[in-house]
Amino acid sequence: MWNVTLLLLLATLRISGAEDVTAKNKTYLEQRQEHEDSKMVGMEEEDVYLSHPHSAALDPDGKFHLSWTVDSNSQEITIEVVAETLGWLALGFSPSEALTDVDLLTAWVDDEGTGHIQDRHGPGDKTPQMDDQQDWRLVRASENDTHTLVVVVRDLNTCDDQDLPLLNTTKRLIYAYGATDPANATSLEYLGADASRGSRYLLLLQPPAPLPTSPEDTRTWSLSQSHSLAKDQRAVHWCNIVRFPHVESQVHYVGFDIQHSETSRAHLHQLTIWECAGDPNSAAYRQERERLMHYASQQGHECYSPNMPLDYNSCNNPVIVWATGAEGAREPTHVGLPMLPKVGEYAFFLVEAHYDNSLMADSIGVQWGLDVYYTEQLREFESASMFVGNTINFAMLIPPGRDHWTATGHCPAGCLLDGMPETGIKVYQVFLKAHALARNIRVRHFRDDKELPPLVQDDYYDSNFHYAMQLQEERTILPSDHITTECTYDSTSRSNTTFSGYGADSELCLAVLSYYPRHSLVECTSSTYHDVLKEVLGIKQFQNEQNLLVTSQSREPMDLRLPKRNTDFRAFVNGLTWSEVDLEALEEQLSRGTHVARCMRRGGVPAQAIKLKTSYPEAAPYAAPELACPRMLGQKIQHAGASSVSAFSLLLLVAPVLLALVWQ
Repeated sequence: MWNVTLLLLLATLRISGAEDVTAKNKTYLEQRQEHEDSKMVGMEEEDVYLSHPHSAALDPDGKFHLSWTVDSNSQEITIEVVAETLGWLALGFSPSEALTDVDLLTAWVDDEGTGHIQDRHGPGDKTPQMDDQQDWRLVRASENDTHTLVVVVRDLNTCDDQDLPLLNTTKRLIYAYGATDPANATSLEYLGADASRGSRYLLLLQPPAPLPTSPEDTRTWSLSQSHSLAKDQRAVHWCNIVRFPHVESQVHYVGFDIQHSETSRAHLHQLTIWECAGDPNSAAYRQERERLMHYASQQGHECYSPNMPLDYNSCNNPVIVWATGAEGAREPTHVGLPMLPKVGEYAFFLVEAHYDNSLMADSIGVQWGLDVYYTEQLREFESASMFVGNTINFAMLIPPGRDHWTATGHCPAGCLLDGMPETGIKVYQVFLKAHALARNIRVRHFRDDKELPPLVQDDYYDSNFHYAMQLQEERTILPSDHITTECTYDSTSRSNTTFSGYGADSELCLAVLSYYPRHSLVECTSSTYHDVLKEVLGIKQFQNEQNLLVTSQSREPMDLRLPKRNTDFRAFVNGLTWSEVDLEALEEQLSRGTHVARCMRRGGVPAQAIKLKTSYPEAAPYAAPELACPRMLGQKIQHAGASSVSAFSLLLLVAPVLLALVWQ
C-alpha cells in the first residue's frame, strides 16, 4: 500500500518539477506571448484590435498611420502601425530633434505571411543595432495589396538601458519604411536610397479624448482667418474679435479641431482664443460690449501694436490654446467651460494668431479654420483656465551663448486665496508655453513644508510641438499652496540677449492650468523684483520706479527706461560685456531672488494681492521614485520561485505520512 502511495507522490513531485523546469526554460518572450494570448480567450481577433483611443498620421501624406492604447493598470502600450508599403517599416522614439539616441522597432511580413519584429537602438544617422533584450511582442501582422499592418505590445518601462521609458512627456516619433522586405534578419536597409523617413512629435500617454457623441449632443461653431505674409515679415501676430452666435441658453465648450489649408501647416504657429469677459461691475461695461460688437465686424489689427484697441486687453481668459503639432482637444466628460457671460447676452472672444515666416517667403496667403464644439447638455462642473509662470515684462532676460539658463515664475498663496474655494481646485490639463530656446519646463507644486510631485514636467520641450497635457490623475491645488514654473533655455545660437515677449525671437515661461470649479483668477505669475534687477546689473535707478509694482492691465511688456540719457533698458543690457559678468550669480538672483506677483481676475481686473512679493518656499524638495521594472520580469522570477516552494512545501507536508507508512 505504502509503495503505491510513495510512487504516486514521487510521480506528483516529478510532474511538478517538470512543470517548474519547463517554466524556467521558457524565454521571457514566450511567457509574454502566453500573457498576450490569454487576453484573446473567447474573443475574435478582429474584435480586439479594431479601435484605439488615439491615432495620428506621422507623415504629411498619411502613408504611415499610428493607433495606440495605453493600459495604465498593466503599464503597457499597444501600438498598431499601418504603412503604405509591402516592405519593411520602422517606428522609433527619440527624446529630442537631435536623434542621437533612438529606440527603434522594425517589422515586416514575409512572402509566407509571417510577421517579423526587431527591437533596435542607436543614433538616427546610422542603421540601429539589435538590442540585447527584445522587448516588443508581436500580436498581429498582415499585409494586403498595398499596405502592411503590425500590432505590437511593450511595457512602458522595460528597464532596458537600450530602450527609452515611455513617459507622459514630449517624444519625437521617427518613422521609416522601404519598398522590399529585408533579405534576412540582419540586412535591413534602414538608410537605403528607397527608404522614406520622417518624424513628428507626439504625447503618447494622454488619457483617451472623448469625441462629440452625436449631432444632437454637440453643435459646431466654425471660425476662420486669412492673412497674407510679406517677405519682410518674419513673424506676425494678428488679432480680431469674434462673436459667439448662441445666446438663447447657457452652453458649455467641450472641444475643438483645427482645419488646415496647404499653407497653414507651415506658417500657422499658434492660436489662442481669449474670452472677452470685461468687468460687469464697471460703469463702462455696456459701452465696452457695444464696442466689441463693432470690432467683431472688422478684420482686426496687429496684436500689441499702437493700432490695437485698448478694449482687446479685457480679453485675458484663455479658452482654447493650439500650437504646431496638435490637431485638436476634448474636455473630460465631467467638465465644460461656460460660453456666455449670462443668458441672452452675446459672448465675445479675441482670436490671436501667430504666423511664422522664418523662411521669408513673399506674398504667402495663409488660411485656417477652427471647429469649436459646444453643448446645451451642461456638464457637472464648470471649468476655467489660469496662467502661471513668469510675468511677461522687462525683468526676464537670457544672456547669449548659454547652454543652460533657468527662469522661474511663482504663483503664491497670496494670489490663490483670491476667490478660490477652501477645498481648492482640481487641475486636469496643463498647456506649456515657451519659444525656441526652451528645453525643459517643470511646474512644481508646494504645500506646507514639502514639495509634492510636479504637475507636469517635460524634459524634452520643443517649441515646434505644443500640446495640452492631460494629467493621468487630477491634482488638487489648495488656496494655501504655492506653484512655481521653471524653464531651462539654451541660448548658444543667439548673439544678443533674449527678453520676455510674444515675438518669435522673445521667450516665455508660462503654463496654462485648466481646472474646476471655475473662479475669477485668470493669471498668477511673477517676475524679478526691480530692486534685485538693479543690484545685479549695477543700475542706480529706473524711470517712474514708483509705478513698477503696479499691475498693468496690458499684456504687452512695459517699456522700461533708465534716467541717464533716457536709455532704453534692453539697449543697456545688450551693451553689457557678458564676459565681465558673473553669470552664475546673475542667474541665481534672477531665478531665486525676490519676485513680485501679478494676480489678475477675469476681465483684466487686478486682484487684491497687488504688489505681493514672493520667492521659493522653504520646503523639502520632491524626490521622484525610481521607475519600476516590468511586472512580467518580476512575475517570471516569482513564478519560478513559487513553483519550487510549492513542491518543497508539499514534500514537507507529506513527509510525516510517508514515514508513518514506511514504519508500518
